[in-house]
Amino acid sequence: KMSKNFKKMLSYYKPYRGIFWADMFFATVSAAVALAIPLVIRYVTYTLVYEDKAQIMYQIKIIAAALFAMVVADCYSKFFISNYGHVMGAKIEYNMRAEIFEHLQKLSFSFYDNQKVGQLMSRITTDLFDITELMHHGPENIILSAIKIIGAFVILVNISPLLALAAFIVLPFMFAYAYYLNGKMRRAFRQNRVKIAEILHGIRVVKSFANEEIEKKKFKIGNAGFLSAKKNSYHYMGMYNAGLTAFTTMINVIVIAVGGIGITRGWVNITDFVTFLLYINIFTEPVKVLIDFTEQFQNGYSGYERFLEILSVEPDIKEKPDAV
Repeated sequence: KMSKNFKKMLSYYKPYRGIFWADMFFATVSAAVALAIPLVIRYVTYTLVYEDKAQIMYQIKIIAAALFAMVVADCYSKFFISNYGHVMGAKIEYNMRAEIFEHLQKLSFSFYDNQKVGQLMSRITTDLFDITELMHHGPENIILSAIKIIGAFVILVNISPLLALAAFIVLPFMFAYAYYLNGKMRRAFRQNRVKIAEILHGIRVVKSFANEEIEKKKFKIGNAGFLSAKKNSYHYMGMYNAGLTAFTTMINVIVIAVGGIGITRGWVNITDFVTFLLYINIFTEPVKVLIDFTEQFQNGYSGYERFLEILSVEPDIKEKPDAV
């Protein structure tokens, strides 16, 4: 069922394939620039400083020009992702809202008798916004994170296999921890959406029957249920954020410890050690991006499941295909 849902979700990209692939291209460029800069620093400190002054001055000019070009490329890449990527998301949101509104128009009175206005409103506003934010940021965050993590690993292994092993030994434990809490968070965030929709009642009907006091009590119970669901989701989110931040800090600690020992024993030189520390920051940054992305994924995918629930409701009366 989940793979079928994802297949339908991906179909919304179809009209915007050009923008989508351009977005992925510029995300790749941005990640490549981040990976290249520490290599340039390593070249300057490891090789260039030992050349004669004329050669140093000549190469520094070329390196400075290349770095400037990389900064410009990275700047435009981030602009494209933030601007055109968001516009693509807004267009997908427009199409999905049109689709769900058209479907709601076909449903009979019996459907609306059993639905609360707040639930329907949340599905065509908040849910759709969260879905399209996921569809825009999701692929680019995955591309950026994958390139930076894999690229950093390949470069670090080539510089020093020992330090690379020290840096990446924590990863299996980190991802196992993340996988376990991911399931917990997904269920908790889905419950949040159910609870917030339940407390949004129609005031006009309540006023007509002078039912304010009864509705106040109902609202208080519903609001308390929403608070409880929120506390539960934040409990798991807190464990997730704190745990993954601790893991990323532990990577730095292990590399510093192993690198320090390696320098004293002659296994590692200082230039490689400094380069490693620069790459650790590039490697841990996408992990932090994934931490922030997790909440967005929970909100977006649970909203998408609720969107599909409405589309799956069949009208009581169906028009003939050739109806006038």
